[in-house]
Amino acid sequence: MSNGADSVHKQLRKELENYIKSQYFGKSPLLLSAISDQLDREGLLYQKPFIESSPAYKSVNDGIQHTDLPEWLRDYFNRLAEDGLGVYPSPFVHQIRALEAANAGKDLFIATGTGSGKTECFMWPLMSKLASEARNQKDSWHMRGVRTIIMYPMNALVSDQISRLRRLIGDQENKFLTIFRDICGLDVRRPQFGMYTGRTPYPGDGPDKTQDHLLEKTLVRMSFPQNETEKDYFNKLTKEGKVPAKADMGAFLKGLHNSHHTPSDEDAELITRFEMQQFCPDILITNYSMLEYMLLRPREGKIWSDTKDWLNADKSNKLLFVIDEAHMYRGSAGGEVALLIRRLFHKLGIKRDRIQFILTTASMPDRNADDRKTVIQFANRLTSANNKTEFCYLTGEREEIQGKCRYDIAISKFEEIEAANFDGKDDARLTALNQFWDKVEGATAPFFDLESVYVWMYEHLIEYRPFYELINRCRGNALSLWELATAIFPNLNEESALNAISILLAIAPMAKSSKGAVLFPARMHMLFRGIRGVYACTNEDCGHSHSDGTLTLGEVFLSEDRFICPHCGSVVYELYNDRRCGALFYKGYILKEESNFRENAYLWHYPGQLVDRHMREVHLFIPTRDYTLPLKQGKNPIKPCYLDVSSGFLNFRDDSLADKPGIRKLYYCDYSVKGRPLIVTFPTCPHCRHGLSQTQLTSFSTRGNQSFFNLINTQFQVQPAVPGKDRDPDHLPNEGRKVLLFSDSRQRAAKLARDMSEASDLTAVRQLFVLAIESMEKSKEEQSMNELYDYFCLAAYQHHVQIFYGPEREKFVEDCTSAYNNYTRCLKRKKDYIPRFTIANAPIQMQAYLLRLFSGGYNTLYDYAISWIEPTERALFDAVDMLEEEGIKISDDAFLEVFNAWMISICDTATALGHTISDTVRYNVRTKYSGYGLERDWKFSENIKNIMGWKDQSGVIEAWRRALKESFLDSAQPDNGKFYVDLSRIRPRFDAQHIWYRCERCSEVTPYLLRGKCPSCGATTVHEMSETEYEALGFWRGPIEDALNGGKIHVIDTEEHTAQLSHKDQRDDMWSKTERYELRFQDLVQEGEVPVDILSSTTTMEVGIDIGSLVAVGMRNIPPMRENYQQRAGRAGRRGSSLSTIVTFCEDGPHDTLYFNNPVPMFRGDPRKPWIDIESKKLLQRHLNMVILQEFLAEKCSSLDQISAASFVDDYLMEFYTFADEYEIRDEDILMPANAVVDYNIFRTELQKELELLKEKRDAHPELFVVEENANTSVAKSLLDALYEEGIVPTYSFPKNVVSTYITDTNGKLIYEVDRGLDIAIGEYAPGRAIVVDKQTYQIGGIFYPGSERRRGQALTPARAYVEDPNYLKPVLSCAECGWFGLEEEKTKVCPFCGNSVLERNRQMLRPWGFAPKNAEAIPESQLTEEYSAVQQPLYSTLPDSDEMTPISSCQHIRIASRTNQRIIMLNKGIDNCGFMVCKDCGATMPGDDIHVLDGIQRPYRSKFAQSKCRHLNAMNVNLGYDFVTDMLVMEIALDDERIDTQRNDNPWLIRAAQSLAEAFRLAASKELDVEFTELVTGYRLRENYKGTFVDIYLYDSLSSGAGYAVSVADEIDLLLDKIEELLRNCDCEDACHNCLKHYRNHHVHGLLDRFAALELLNWGRNGILAQAIPNEKQVAYVDTLTHILNMSGCKINIMSDSITVSRQGKQKQIVVYPAMWVEPYGNDTIFISDSFIKYAKPYAVQKIIEGC
Repeated sequence: MSNGADSVHKQLRKELENYIKSQYFGKSPLLLSAISDQLDREGLLYQKPFIESSPAYKSVNDGIQHTDLPEWLRDYFNRLAEDGLGVYPSPFVHQIRALEAANAGKDLFIATGTGSGKTECFMWPLMSKLASEARNQKDSWHMRGVRTIIMYPMNALVSDQISRLRRLIGDQENKFLTIFRDICGLDVRRPQFGMYTGRTPYPGDGPDKTQDHLLEKTLVRMSFPQNETEKDYFNKLTKEGKVPAKADMGAFLKGLHNSHHTPSDEDAELITRFEMQQFCPDILITNYSMLEYMLLRPREGKIWSDTKDWLNADKSNKLLFVIDEAHMYRGSAGGEVALLIRRLFHKLGIKRDRIQFILTTASMPDRNADDRKTVIQFANRLTSANNKTEFCYLTGEREEIQGKCRYDIAISKFEEIEAANFDGKDDARLTALNQFWDKVEGATAPFFDLESVYVWMYEHLIEYRPFYELINRCRGNALSLWELATAIFPNLNEESALNAISILLAIAPMAKSSKGAVLFPARMHMLFRGIRGVYACTNEDCGHSHSDGTLTLGEVFLSEDRFICPHCGSVVYELYNDRRCGALFYKGYILKEESNFRENAYLWHYPGQLVDRHMREVHLFIPTRDYTLPLKQGKNPIKPCYLDVSSGFLNFRDDSLADKPGIRKLYYCDYSVKGRPLIVTFPTCPHCRHGLSQTQLTSFSTRGNQSFFNLINTQFQVQPAVPGKDRDPDHLPNEGRKVLLFSDSRQRAAKLARDMSEASDLTAVRQLFVLAIESMEKSKEEQSMNELYDYFCLAAYQHHVQIFYGPEREKFVEDCTSAYNNYTRCLKRKKDYIPRFTIANAPIQMQAYLLRLFSGGYNTLYDYAISWIEPTERALFDAVDMLEEEGIKISDDAFLEVFNAWMISICDTATALGHTISDTVRYNVRTKYSGYGLERDWKFSENIKNIMGWKDQSGVIEAWRRALKESFLDSAQPDNGKFYVDLSRIRPRFDAQHIWYRCERCSEVTPYLLRGKCPSCGATTVHEMSETEYEALGFWRGPIEDALNGGKIHVIDTEEHTAQLSHKDQRDDMWSKTERYELRFQDLVQEGEVPVDILSSTTTMEVGIDIGSLVAVGMRNIPPMRENYQQRAGRAGRRGSSLSTIVTFCEDGPHDTLYFNNPVPMFRGDPRKPWIDIESKKLLQRHLNMVILQEFLAEKCSSLDQISAASFVDDYLMEFYTFADEYEIRDEDILMPANAVVDYNIFRTELQKELELLKEKRDAHPELFVVEENANTSVAKSLLDALYEEGIVPTYSFPKNVVSTYITDTNGKLIYEVDRGLDIAIGEYAPGRAIVVDKQTYQIGGIFYPGSERRRGQALTPARAYVEDPNYLKPVLSCAECGWFGLEEEKTKVCPFCGNSVLERNRQMLRPWGFAPKNAEAIPESQLTEEYSAVQQPLYSTLPDSDEMTPISSCQHIRIASRTNQRIIMLNKGIDNCGFMVCKDCGATMPGDDIHVLDGIQRPYRSKFAQSKCRHLNAMNVNLGYDFVTDMLVMEIALDDERIDTQRNDNPWLIRAAQSLAEAFRLAASKELDVEFTELVTGYRLRENYKGTFVDIYLYDSLSSGAGYAVSVADEIDLLLDKIEELLRNCDCEDACHNCLKHYRNHHVHGLLDRFAALELLNWGRNGILAQAIPNEKQVAYVDTLTHILNMSGCKINIMSDSITVSRQGKQKQIVVYPAMWVEPYGNDTIFISDSFIKYAKPYAVQKIIEGC
């Protein structure tokens, strides 16, 4: 397969196009012919690719030798380089400068690109620092103390750094130690490092024997291999730094067995927390959250006291502090990290000058001096520099190529050759290169081998102008092919220039040095997307119509922006189809009041944005020319209607329009699926008469992950094999090819891993099935379906395919080997092959694939016209003979026809294959509609009986039943009362020359007809399949044909890499699931494992985790920010490959569409400017709170995490107040930033106030602190947790309200803990929803916390303790008058919104304590019916008192209030506001308000003490939700009900204005505060009371405890209102765009954003001015959009210079369009229409005009 840039892009395009053709248009030849030419049009499915080359950084040969380092240090580094210990002989200039600057004591900030060797920029200074002290300060070096802290933002990066240190400092051969001691002295102490994170074994005040034995067991398992295979794996792990660097692991484990955590002096690595607490490591690798814990806990105190002693021992000693991925510290969270660093200084008693910082990142802006100034300011703030510190800022020195261009190349050279010529095999490629370079000045062609031409091009390519331009323009910059074409070949036309660029891109990446260095390592950025639906003109006589002879459509469009056909002026609607038969339908909308189908109705294209519930979606069947209604119609009859194609009006009344010009006859059915009353559809397809499920009538919009998989599959296969990995097909079947995928949600990444593995496996299984069947066909002895597994194994072995998962893979591999050995023995003895294995002893997954491919209902081998089922010769003989005995003479061919029809029928309706296959397997394959298998008194289908002319109970039909039963059916094993087909009596068939037939009615494909009719529906309109129809199935048939022709079968293993799988306890396992997958992704596999080919990850992989060389990256959506895209794309190109590819598949949403249409800002935009906040009073308050509380408790020999909150407020509060009053913080103290303004008296008062509130809460609700009478004090809530929950101490923007989904194994052991913030979890994890974890699908069906079932007496009722806890179940009050709701605990007596004194108790709010899967198990996708519910907009429930509301002096109708500690409520009210039913005993939960939703639902947990089923007798109906406290700014705008339309339900203006103003409020506030807009949350609330109607625009901090941003803008409200107005005015869009109000985070409300409505509301609030009257010319333009529709209703519009009138049936009235803001005016003979109605709800505007006439 060719892999040049142009060729790769074309292959990807073709693959996507072929998939869409086969999957979406395979059953509709008419549409396929209509859209085929459009699919390859640029801008539809793809954009032109962009080409970028990695920046080339200057390197220095023998660079270390040219530094100004001391000679001994140069010798040290040179020896490290010689031994390959992380130092290179030709380093980059920036690596050299970093080492020199660090050695001179300077602070460093390295901001070079991904893959530029940033890690070496701190590793080399670190290694220099260790050696310098060990050599020159021996007394100091003898002391323990942390010399270097390496701080990371996430655990995955910590683990990665540990691997590096093991390879460098802890190498197994002790090369480093030998060099270190040779240079520094033979008696010097060995440097040691340790990882201290939540993953470090293990938490606790001290060692525990039980835990030590668990850890010992794990370390033994991984450190002492038992055989050669394990030894080989161990060596590979050691080489990659995955094994702890202990000098003598056996000795360490001996001590560990006795709970002695004592390292050897010769250990490079300290593994456990207790080792490090006693023996301080020189290098501490941690993250900021663990650093916080280490500073506050006494148990880590020795680490800091040792470090402090070391620092004090010598003034020249400095702590090196490395902050990797510095760009990830932003905003308030970054500010809290900066303040944490100040607390470290404070703990060590040092100033900033005693620490040397090295910061690294790949994402910093560098456009101008202002950018650099911002970057250095950011570095100073992050590193706690009160006085400006000069950083050595290194952005990398790029290689210069100016002046190297010497020659040009004649244009004729590009015209006489094609890019594809360079993509052939080696000989063809050499020929093409010689042809190109022949007679080119300076070239030494002809070349005699590829190696010589590659090396020559590496040395000389840059001397030729076109290549020079290409390389110069693309280095570090992404340019589209068109940009390159016009720049490099300005005098050529577009086609010629693009062809010339393709040739350049085919040649340039081939230039390689003799050492493999690539001159032009190109990255190709490619954007793809699916189709957004198919739309068709309704006019059969359209000049651009399409017809297949039986059905005609007007022009067909693949874009949704056409309402009217540009060719004939007729209406255009979206097409839907029955995916089973291909029948076509128009989809539109009619007014709800017109859906009685008795009158005329207008068919709208979209529901109005006004109130969608007033519209009903309707599906209208488009009949073929010969269509007739069914003779018998049930309770849902199909009826005709007539569409006027010029206007869009439908006549449901009668047949008066039948056969008239311009009228199209369609069919409808007044039927809605249960639970979907707003969709009018069909229960059965009117074309093929098959029953329709809820999802079978679908649009042509591309759905699911299959499109993306096909792109990635092609991207994967076009990669060249990795040299050295292409000779071991059994262990490395894909030859080292890899793709790294990114998604922006854990669930999307998890689903991708599942879906892509499944798609790959299914493709391979299809190929193996057909190869196996072909081999069976060639066998001399007839082989039955029962032997298929044996031949499948044989084919898999011969093609090096390993498939299936878990224990079944091991069995399969053994069976494959056995089958192959059996086969070779037969060959050797020249005997016929006798298969050994049968389906009965095949893996369960094999049985499932057999059912899926022959009776799966959809996408079977029948559907692709590939394979079918026939009787074995013996069974055929028996059946025909039995029929003859009954007096029925029939030929074999005629019997085959009946058998085929019967087999198709029972496979489809009863999944009846295989009497030895369990129904559990069928359950995993197909939905259980009417059960599996055939009843004892089974009957033939009506279709077969009708074709054969059989009557029920006749002797003929009974004879056929007996013959088929006795010849082919058998009872299930074990017997379940049903019959299934005995696989030994049937055989799978494959014959490439066999004639297949397609039915024109039902579109089913069949290998045989039944008496000349379709065996599926009985239609006579059946034809032999044409070549075109086979081609339409090419996407599915192609891989099978490739395999038959000897092509390679790829099984691509995709695994999930998300935080969902990072759950690990190192006592149980050395690696988490994600770490195991990383090892397999690097082809580090154990016996029985296979490599991971594709990792499906979230943002964790953006940053520099070393997962080996990559040349391919895929993204499932456009990332939120350009830094995200550039970080992800930068992961490709790390193997020194010629061409790396980045494939992005764009979603339907506005964000993805924006960048699909213009990808330039995403591909080459600069990163955002960095910023952190260290001046927020709230953040500083928390910072000082932490310091003073820590120091008080340290005097008590305790800490925040040790003392309970209850104990502190009960026993120490008054003493603490005294301590706080006396505690002195000087302004020059390192604790405080230089410009911070803190009034320490106010600080103390605030802290005291917060602690008093905590005490009140403890007194009122002791159960919340687990200090009830007789409670176990060991589980009492710690002071740290209580302070964190109340936002009194730093939170680092972590969600405080976190909840997990707990997934256990069959024994109840926890295997996955998937956590989320509650705000997301109560939607994403709500019962009824499905989640995917490690390729398993789970439907949430319970609320559960592991361990709750193990409490004494609670095995059967673990939920009861929570539902009886007022912290979890909270009564809710609501007001029937205005819709207000709030918590009963607030003791509200009167509705604060409207003053109503009658408040009702509403459905209670339950805060989930954890989620669990339905029935505590995974669910097959075939049985999953996901139930979606959503979280409503966050609402506040209390209003400021009137004296809190401050009028704004410059505004007539606006008041504001700054509210601290405002309570916010978030609720999920379930589907259709029905809440959730929760069992108060076991916690089983499902959406709905009927107890029966829990029928059949089992406990959401497994316990040996709870074997009985729970009957859910104590169920309650609740909403899921939670409340939290934050700071909020409320801006109240009072409306005048007499002048402004405040009817929220019928006025789109009010909602649009409020939503848009809220968004503008957030954007302007964040800009003014110079914070990220994501730091703020905005919303609005409409309320009314006796005083009037109000719009509240509110703003609160996204930190759930509040960072103080929202309330801080109150002081500058006038300026802020000016900025809001400026933002809304200074744009030229029609309503809203990405330059004003739209952005990634608010994409769900893009349809509501309207800057003009926001301006009108703001103008009213500030100046009391209403929207101006609409000028007549604009009114005319509005009404003109309705003229055509009104004319069809008999309304004639008359437009005059100063007015608009409408006349109907002799009456005439004036039409006035008024601003929607106004209360509707009134006037005789005048119809007033709101402009919002015309813009957003045309159906109502038309309806009002017609009614007004």
